Amino acid sequence: MGYTIALGGKGGTGKTTIAGLLIRYMLRHGMKPILAVDSDSNSNLNEVLGVPLAATLSDARETMKTSVPVGMTKDVFMELKLEESLVESHGFDLIAMGRPEGPGCYCAANNLLSSLLERLMNNYEYLVVDNEAGME
Repeated sequence: MGYTIALGGKGGTGKTTIAGLLIRYMLRHGMKPILAVDSDSNSNLNEVLGVPLAATLSDARETMKTSVPVGMTKDVFMELKLEESLVESHGFDLIAMGRPEGPGCYCAANNLLSSLLERLMNNYEYLVVDNEAGME
């Protein structure tokens, strides 16, 4: 992994817009491959980037609770679902965390995101993270 850029701050300050513009800038200047991470529960970085978002890490977590096929371990099922959550585009890929388990609880989604990033990080020169709004 080469470079990491993480955007944080209060809600409504333009983090997602800046992340999208930054990624577009980087692509125009040959700075790729980029892994874009939407770690906001209100996932919309995909809209700024103009790519469809079929699933989030939270969707994968929820699906695992009820739909693991017979004969498949939860670990293998989650790996499959996590890979399905990765949106591939020209010069960048996108992964979105999605909604928390309950009011304010991001434990499982954060753990899924962390483990996925550990596996994927070596495949990208750049990481751009659009974070959840903070309480600064």
